[in-house]
Amino acid sequence: MDKLTAMIQAVAEDYGHKRLADDLGCSYNGLLNQLNPNNDRPISLRKFWQMARFTKDPRLVEALLDEMGMVATPVAQEFSDIEEEIKELLMDQHEVIASFVAAIRAAKADGEICDKELAEIRSYRKEVAVKANTVMSRIEAMHKNGKAALKAVQ
Repeated sequence: MDKLTAMIQAVAEDYGHKRLADDLGCSYNGLLNQLNPNNDRPISLRKFWQMARFTKDPRLVEALLDEMGMVATPVAQEFSDIEEEIKELLMDQHEVIASFVAAIRAAKADGEICDKELAEIRSYRKEVAVKANTVMSRIEAMHKNGKAALKAVQ
C-alpha cells in the first residue's frame, strides 16, 4: 500500500468512518469499500478533496505533496500588513527551501554528487540562510521598536 492510501485510511479512522461518511454524503459501507486498497473503486479525487475540507487534517495534503516531492506551509486566514509582509517573506523562503530540497534529490539521484551539484546545493543553502535572516531581522525590529518599525527595516 502506498503512503497516500495509508494516510487516507488513517485520517478516515481518526476522524471516524461514520462521521466522515455522513459528511461526504455516502453510506458507511460505501466509504469503507472505497477506503479498501484492494477494491477496484478507490476513493475519487472529489471525495479526497471533500475529505481534506471536512477533516482539516494536514496529513492528507502532506502525503499527497510528499508523493510529488513538494512541501506546504500553513498560513493563517487574517493578516495585518506586518503579518502579511512576514508571510510573504516566509513564502519566499519556502520556495527557496523547496528548490534546495529538489537540488539535493536531483544530485543524489545517480548516487554521486559532483562538484557542480555540490556548488548548486551550497548556493541554495546560502539563499535559505539569507531568507531566514531577513525574516528574523523583521521580527526583531518589530519586537524592539513595535509594529511600526517593521517596514522601516527593509
